[in-house]
Amino acid sequence: MKKAGIIFLILLMTASLYLWFDHHRRPAEEWQEKSAEERRVEVSAGSSLEEIADKLFDEGVIRSRHLFKIYARLHEMDRNMQAGLYKFSRNQKVDEIVEKIGQGRVYTERLAVPEGSTVEEIASRAASNLKLTEDEFLQEARRSADGRNYLPDSDSLQYRIEGFLYPTTYLVPYDIDPGDLIDTMLDRFEEKWLDEIESFIYERDDFKESWMDFQENWTIREVVVLASLIEKEAVLPEEKPVIAGVILNRLKDNMRLQIDATVQYALTERKERLLYSDLEVDSPYNTYLYPGLPPGPIASPGDEAIKAAIEPDKNDYLFFFARGDGSHEFTKSYQEHLQRQRKLLD
Repeated sequence: MKKAGIIFLILLMTASLYLWFDHHRRPAEEWQEKSAEERRVEVSAGSSLEEIADKLFDEGVIRSRHLFKIYARLHEMDRNMQAGLYKFSRNQKVDEIVEKIGQGRVYTERLAVPEGSTVEEIASRAASNLKLTEDEFLQEARRSADGRNYLPDSDSLQYRIEGFLYPTTYLVPYDIDPGDLIDTMLDRFEEKWLDEIESFIYERDDFKESWMDFQENWTIREVVVLASLIEKEAVLPEEKPVIAGVILNRLKDNMRLQIDATVQYALTERKERLLYSDLEVDSPYNTYLYPGLPPGPIASPGDEAIKAAIEPDKNDYLFFFARGDGSHEFTKSYQEHLQRQRKLLD
């Protein structure tokens, strides 16, 4: 009987310990009673295990500080808690919470950067999706060029990085530093295109032949400027090399490019439709007033636009206009250009 009593007591203690453990490894009751499905908690750099446990408890993410610390120490994560912003769901248990912080699985968000985006448009998207503000992003954009010698450097540029923030979808920490975000985008451009553009400029004879009539030595900046013009002018992928050829032809003949997108970039506010007075805005980006390429890119070009810039179509076209369905009409003379426009309006 005595032995049976001891066994019963052990079983009772084991069951009690299990129930205590199971109860305290669940989210706090206060959270369960509220409607929020998730909570965000920021773990500051240098925080101790005790400080992290206190913060999670105060936020209602865990029921027991002690169990959190015990689990972290048992799994040797007590000295490996990583700083960052974390998102916890209502049904996460203490072991999952410890592992998330110990492995640094911070709260991430997707940031989609469409082709043809400007720095200011990217700043707006980043502020909508991430913790940073537009002003923080733009302040960093004005000074984020250290160590990247291929970026243009001119007093007429508002942002040296304009055109070089690679357009794609990024998965980044929600609280990412604006400088780190910009570096990520510039790194992606370098990984994707920098070496290839340099090889086209310095090594490929067919590339040089396409461009040499305009000037002898081209730079990475000028290639990206051209690609940005193509990106903003062309809708159909198959027309991008053709438009690249038209731009090069006009440069060769010392004709002003007269590209509306450059005027839009020069204006303080974008317009659905440009007025004749807008074409007189005094800006080096205004290709109605100033010859040659703009001093810098006007947007971030996508892959097809960059490829069109380094592999332009060899044609005799000097003019083009939009049909209204996304396609363009290309002509070799101004007289033909006007005739086609009138015919389209009839």
